[in-house]
Amino acid sequence: MMRRWVVTALAAALAAAPAWAQGSGPAAGSVSGTVLAAETGQPLPGALVVLEAAGDAVLVTPAAGSFYGRSLTATTDGAGAYRFRNVTPGSYRLHVRHLGFKPARLEVQLGRAESFRVSVGLVVRPILLETIDVGSTALEAYGRLRPAAEDAVVTRLDAERFRRDAGLEGDARVLTHGEVVEAVTLGEPDLLRALQRLPGVATRDDFTASLWVRGAPWSLTRVTFDGLPLFNPVHALGLLGGIGPDAVGLASFHPGVRPAAMGEGAAGVLNVESRPAGPPGWRGLAELSVASARAAVDARTRDGRAGVMLSARRSHVDLVSRLIATLNGDSTAYVPYAFYDVAGRFDLALGTLTSLEVSGLWEQDQLRGQVRDLIRETRGAWGNVAGRATLSHPLGRLQARHSVGVSRFSGDVAPMGELPSASDVPSHAALDNRVTVLELGTEIAPRSAMLRPRWALGWQAMRQLQRYQGQFPREYPVAVLPQELTLDEALSALAVWGERRFSLATSLAVTTGLRLELPSRARNVPPLAAAPRLHLRWTPGGGALAFSAGAGRSWQYTQALAPAGPSVGPDLYLTDVWLLANDTIPAVRADVATASVELALGSWVAVATLWGRRMTGVAVPEPAPGQLNAQRPIFASAEGRARGLELSARRLAGRWTGSVAYTWSRSDLVTPSTITGARYRYPSAADRRHVVDATVLARVTGGLRAGAAFTAASGAPFSRFILGLAGCDPTQPGCTPDTIALRIEQPGGARTAPYAALDLLLEWSRASRRGVTLGAWLQLRNALGADNAVTYTGTLEGCADPRPPTLIGARPYVCDRFDRGIGLLPLAGVRVSF
Repeated sequence: MMRRWVVTALAAALAAAPAWAQGSGPAAGSVSGTVLAAETGQPLPGALVVLEAAGDAVLVTPAAGSFYGRSLTATTDGAGAYRFRNVTPGSYRLHVRHLGFKPARLEVQLGRAESFRVSVGLVVRPILLETIDVGSTALEAYGRLRPAAEDAVVTRLDAERFRRDAGLEGDARVLTHGEVVEAVTLGEPDLLRALQRLPGVATRDDFTASLWVRGAPWSLTRVTFDGLPLFNPVHALGLLGGIGPDAVGLASFHPGVRPAAMGEGAAGVLNVESRPAGPPGWRGLAELSVASARAAVDARTRDGRAGVMLSARRSHVDLVSRLIATLNGDSTAYVPYAFYDVAGRFDLALGTLTSLEVSGLWEQDQLRGQVRDLIRETRGAWGNVAGRATLSHPLGRLQARHSVGVSRFSGDVAPMGELPSASDVPSHAALDNRVTVLELGTEIAPRSAMLRPRWALGWQAMRQLQRYQGQFPREYPVAVLPQELTLDEALSALAVWGERRFSLATSLAVTTGLRLELPSRARNVPPLAAAPRLHLRWTPGGGALAFSAGAGRSWQYTQALAPAGPSVGPDLYLTDVWLLANDTIPAVRADVATASVELALGSWVAVATLWGRRMTGVAVPEPAPGQLNAQRPIFASAEGRARGLELSARRLAGRWTGSVAYTWSRSDLVTPSTITGARYRYPSAADRRHVVDATVLARVTGGLRAGAAFTAASGAPFSRFILGLAGCDPTQPGCTPDTIALRIEQPGGARTAPYAALDLLLEWSRASRRGVTLGAWLQLRNALGADNAVTYTGTLEGCADPRPPTLIGARPYVCDRFDRGIGLLPLAGVRVSF
């Protein structure tokens, strides 16, 4: 009971923010017209039209009757027509957008009782011939909410335009704040949990925000903050993402081929860019949810030359549990755990074309004491620290960016006092775990298009240091070996890269890239490691249909083998054991190929992607069945073979937005055993054959939104291991439970039960004329109350009475044991922003 209370308290972190509210006033006229293709004069159905109030004008919200706001949204019909009724006199701006065309904006002056008609001709946007400045649109705080119509105009459609114009792959995604909220991510916006709703992305269970990208383990997806790698950036033993949402400006996800400037990330790259300060003035927010509190502030000088952004977040499970323990007089109710994260960015213009950027992130989890039934007296701290400085200046007709940065993951854990010789409560032996990355590099590109130029080149010098001293990796839950492991490695690498985009024809765009890396010494890597990439995009007639294909290679030098020390709760753990490539530990080589078909119709975008991937040098547990003991090698080098099909459709704009996705995939490992000499082929532990995701977010009234997110997935493979006897075999009267005997069976020989969950969200906000917004939200996690016992924790012999879903019969008198997922869980929060 205590375990579930603690896990539930940790899971109840994060909050979502509400939408903007609207004012009130009379209505008198109308605005209508037709949207046409300027070159042909043909009507454009499905175009997004937003009427935005300027000055003191107000707009009636049709669904709310007498409720007023700042903008109205319409979509053109089959004849390209739109109409806004009951519009009050005043000044307005009319925004018109359609995928594949340049957006238009017009000023409208409406008199009393006037019917104003305006038709707009949109010009086709040539693909890949220009870039887009997302500095004031996509670089928006993920912790802030904007009106749904405004979010569609300046964020979602801009993000899709940016992805297309920048020549990103068909399976790449630029996440917007609205999409993160739409994903209903366990309270406040959580990038990692939002990514779990994308096609090709899955996870282990409810208790982790980590990502399984196309059947690959979490450590093979590289998360970067302003270009610096982060290692396992999660909070609350993996429950929550470790980057505060208010620090995020732009998040792009690359599960396949990626730009040549990106190095490591065998399965994928999540590139997170810090958010710069907004326009001149001050802005801020504060939020309190069930188990965490966060605040953010940013400011920019009047001349716009300097800006600063700061965000911070802290859990308060320790504070709440201390109060409960004091009131109840029960000290064992106290949970001495908390997590923190602080991020900031400073921008300074040193001249017309010269600027300085400095950013940093500190995220840490801390434990000091004991948690009843979970862990004995322990003190520890683990997390990431990253900092970067970038100087940008002109170089003739070019622009150069010089960056220097450092990223460090550290985990220090030690018992407090002597460890008891025998106890059911796990203990964590002393642990010193560190990974440090130093980077220095330069990027050069044409000055006119620095964000996503036609060509770019650069170099990067990297130094990685890794130290580990502690218990052997815990390859199987509950199975902790007492022996100690010591690792102390270093690796240096120099990389040069270049990328070029060009058009072979009006509708065919080609992007080529090459990254050359010279590592100091690493198994599975040649002295000169080449990472080429090629991406083709064909848009017949410049229309809504596009075909793309790509292929590329990447190298990864650091990978996580397994957790360190015992589990806490349902297979939650403090830190991983990281392996740095050397002459005995392999680097991971990944080759990936993709082919996509995209269709854009109005505010809808549909994508179908076929992909295949081959990896070598993947560190996995020794696959041979048998006893788990100290003589067993700590890892084996495997080859990964994966392939799949992903189908998705998204509605980017309108009164409601949403997405639906289906993924079929297969991910296998081929591993030679160092014990038996045999080659084993078995499914990867991150393999989920079928996954369905669906999200929706609807504007009920001007200040009220409702959302839902659903996920269903087939079971994941696990390697059965025998813990010992659970009780007496009825055929053997008088038997007694045996001691734990850790015997490993066939790798990947069984699968967990299917997973399904429905999450609901209701959020409200109201903005005053003084610019202060108050809001509240309510979320219902696992609204269907599904058990979702998908966390395998061992197999018991002598089990005559299986009790689903925690005990499931595997064969006569043998039961697999599972921990349940998060049950029906209500979450709530309040917020104020200005």
